[in-house]
Amino acid sequence: MKRQRLIVLLLIASLLTGCFLARSGAVQISLELQGTLGETQEVMITNQSRTYLIDLGSDTICAFSLASGSWWVQAFSRDAEGRVFSASELVRVSGRAEAFVVLGLIPVQAQTTEIRPHNVVHTWPLAGGMELTWECDFDADGNWEVWRRRGNGVLWQRVKQIASGERAFSDPDHKAYAYIYALRYVQTGVLPSGLEKGEGVQPGLLEVTWSFEHSFAPAPLESFALGLAMDSRDEMAYADLVVHFRSGESFEQRRPLLAALGLRIKGEIPSLLAVLVEPESYSDRSLEKWSTYSDDHLFIEPNWIVVAEAWGQAAELPWYLDYIRIPAAHQVTTGDPNLRIAVVDTGLQQMPAVLPAGVQVIPGYNFSTDQPNPNTHDDHANLHGTRIAQTISQVIPNVTLQPIKVLRSSGSGTDFQVSEGILYAAGLHDTLYNPSPCQIINLSLGQSAESTLMRKRVELVTGATDILLIAASGNNRRGAGPDSIYYPAALPGVMAVGAIQATASLPTRAGYSCYGPELDLVAPPSFTEGTSFATALVSGVAGLVLSQGFDPHSIPSILTTTAMDLGAVGWDHEHGHGLVNAEWAVKNIQTFTLQISQDGEPVIEMEKPLQGASKMLFLPPGEYRAEAWVNLRGGLEPEPGDYVSAPALITVRKHQETKAALILREKTN
Repeated sequence: MKRQRLIVLLLIASLLTGCFLARSGAVQISLELQGTLGETQEVMITNQSRTYLIDLGSDTICAFSLASGSWWVQAFSRDAEGRVFSASELVRVSGRAEAFVVLGLIPVQAQTTEIRPHNVVHTWPLAGGMELTWECDFDADGNWEVWRRRGNGVLWQRVKQIASGERAFSDPDHKAYAYIYALRYVQTGVLPSGLEKGEGVQPGLLEVTWSFEHSFAPAPLESFALGLAMDSRDEMAYADLVVHFRSGESFEQRRPLLAALGLRIKGEIPSLLAVLVEPESYSDRSLEKWSTYSDDHLFIEPNWIVVAEAWGQAAELPWYLDYIRIPAAHQVTTGDPNLRIAVVDTGLQQMPAVLPAGVQVIPGYNFSTDQPNPNTHDDHANLHGTRIAQTISQVIPNVTLQPIKVLRSSGSGTDFQVSEGILYAAGLHDTLYNPSPCQIINLSLGQSAESTLMRKRVELVTGATDILLIAASGNNRRGAGPDSIYYPAALPGVMAVGAIQATASLPTRAGYSCYGPELDLVAPPSFTEGTSFATALVSGVAGLVLSQGFDPHSIPSILTTTAMDLGAVGWDHEHGHGLVNAEWAVKNIQTFTLQISQDGEPVIEMEKPLQGASKMLFLPPGEYRAEAWVNLRGGLEPEPGDYVSAPALITVRKHQETKAALILREKTN
């Protein structure tokens, strides 16, 4: 009797323990039960932290693997009513290879709980996970234990212990489809009931992935001649300096402080605590030495040269409008004359018919000379600023443009001049009043070096206004390399736009287009090669979207989310989020429709984000059809411009994963 009592106590202690198995491979155990056997047999395997259960049913032998180490194994048997009536002693198993264990069961006298769950049902929501429900006629002072094992496994793992009054359990594990679930009741001082397995169709997992295949009309593949005499990356010269004062108090003392240093004032931007200076003729320091000077009141940096980011003249080509879906976007909107876009560039030549009739031009300002003035006439050899304005107006033919001249006839200017122009366009200039600040500032220009002046002006505009700053990523005639994006495009708060080139298949990054981690979008060039005109196209699309009444802060997200993915899947260094898509942007297309059907009837239909990676679905075994579409035209049947995938026929099997890769192709006819 003492021996039997000891076995019962050990059995109760082991049965009331439970946890997960962390497999690291190692011990292969072969087990045989002998002695007094009943209707069903169970085996408990434990160590200091883990407990498992094997439900043998009427079998008496099994094999399984455990993590290497020391384990205690004990068996017990139940009668037809589920009561324990025999058990073995605890046997220790240790090693790292194989073990053969024989357990002899002898009769025991111990109480088994009378509480049993019934109507145990598990379901798998389409969103994933598992839901287990059950019924019970009464409660006691115990708890429910939820166990699970893989569909083809032998080891049950205890998932959770919950209060006796509960009648439901949810497992959020996205791999829940691979398990079978069971339930039992445990009480202190008595043996637990046997496992009651859940009923329900055992599902399989369907993983759906998707991509988009866009159609591009034939485009010119020839190279344009290089028009600028110097690549902007080569032009690092500067003729004067920018002084930054460390405090407002020091700025108030700027004249005596600068006079003492032998520096002559040429211009000021009080809101940035910045002063444009040049050394007096008697200065014994070179510009280079002055450019690194600092003291307790101020520090100095070069007034870097900024250049237009475009190359030589080429014929006007309409292909770029089709590439970014402008005609389709114009079916939704052609803009709003109340929307103002500043063209910070070489000015604007207002010759007859240079801009569409729906474009208004309001007075801007000229900061490219020593004395700022209202004359914004474009004197650049290739009319860079005028071409930028024309490109913007091709995209958004109903708009108000404001020319801000900051670049000279050579296509270059200075950091200080650009700063004044941006602040004027934003209505933040210290001395010149702009009665019509712009909502978008196009910056088809850049410099390869960052400056404090540039960062301060961008932070001022983005912090004080809702204005969108859109800038060219930069050109390198020798071929762009990684981490080469120009400024201000590389600064936070500025949308950086690169250029693509047409190829025989998909468009790719133009070899000259600078790229890196700051890149947001790409677009084709219009009048000539260069990221300048790609930037103008994006500014125009941003204007179309803004004219639809969207919050200005949402425009960058709309443009990047709706872009046509190029290169590596998702964002990449060379193409950013992809090629700007005017139609999807103005319609704010954020999702596509995914449908799973069976026997011609939809089982699942949901909206999924365009840029998502995949969707996991738990489905009963069977034959299914998966398809997806973007209904841009709103018809009952796919029309040209809509995106539709070919149906994928799928067989889902229980406890197995099945994959379906859908390609949503643009319908062209």
